[in-house]
Amino acid sequence: MRTLELSPQHSLRFYQSIMELPAGRHMEYQCYMALDAGVGSTPEDVERHTALSARFGARKGKEYEEFLEKSNAHYAQHFVEMNYSPRRLAFAVLVETVDGVPTTDITEHGLESLFTQLTVLGLTDELINKSLASVREAFGSELAEHFPSRYDQDGSEINKAVQLKRRGLAMCNYLLDQDPKHLKTIEDVDNALLDMMEPEVFETGHPENALVMRRIAFSQLCGVLADHGTPEPEKMTLFQFQARIDYITKKMASKNKSAE
Repeated sequence: MRTLELSPQHSLRFYQSIMELPAGRHMEYQCYMALDAGVGSTPEDVERHTALSARFGARKGKEYEEFLEKSNAHYAQHFVEMNYSPRRLAFAVLVETVDGVPTTDITEHGLESLFTQLTVLGLTDELINKSLASVREAFGSELAEHFPSRYDQDGSEINKAVQLKRRGLAMCNYLLDQDPKHLKTIEDVDNALLDMMEPEVFETGHPENALVMRRIAFSQLCGVLADHGTPEPEKMTLFQFQARIDYITKKMASKNKSAE
C-alpha cells in the first residue's frame, strides 16, 4: 500500500502490490486502462486514431480496422467533450482509503464521485499519471516474478524493438546508397508495426466489445474457482487469485493425465 499526500490536511492510500489488491478491483482497473489505451480521452488521442485510420485505409484488406479506428476517434472526441477520463477512473479503483475512510463503491458512478471528491482535496492529473506508472511497473514485475509462465512482460516489447532497429538500419542504408530495396524493408517494418496496433472493439452493444468480454471472462473464471471450493474469489488478493488458478490448473492436468 502506498500513501499519497494531497495536501497538509488530506491524503489517500492506494494499492500498489498484488499481495494486497483484490482481484475484482484489478479487473476493473484493467478495463479502464484498456479503455484509456484503446480509445483515450485527449485531443491527441483523437488525432492518433485519425492517423491510424488513414494508415489502415491505405492498406488493402484493412477496411474493418480503418472503421474501428474511425469509431475510436469518435469515442475519444466524445470523451474529450464530456471531460470523461478512463485513466482517472483506473486510478480511483485503486484507492483504498481517503483520510482513513475506506472506499467501497467501485461502480462507475461511485468512482466518478470519488474522483470529484479527490479533485477537491488536491488530486491532479500529474499525480495520477506518476502513480499509475509506478503501479503498472509494480504489478507487472510481481506478476512476472510469481507467475512467469503466464505473464511475459517483455515478449511484445522486444519484438517491437527489433522491428524498430530493422527500420532504423534500413533508413541509414538507404541514405548511404539510395538502394530502393531498403525502402521495401522500411515498408515491411511499418506494416508489421501497424499489425501490432490493430484496434479493439469498444462499441456499446457490439458482441466483441473488449470490456464486456473481459468482464465475462473474469466472471466465468470466478465461477470455476467457486466450483472448486473458493467462495467469492473476486475478494481474494490478486496473488491469491492467480495462485489458486495455477493450483487448480495443475490439479486438473494431473487428473486428466491419470485418466489416460
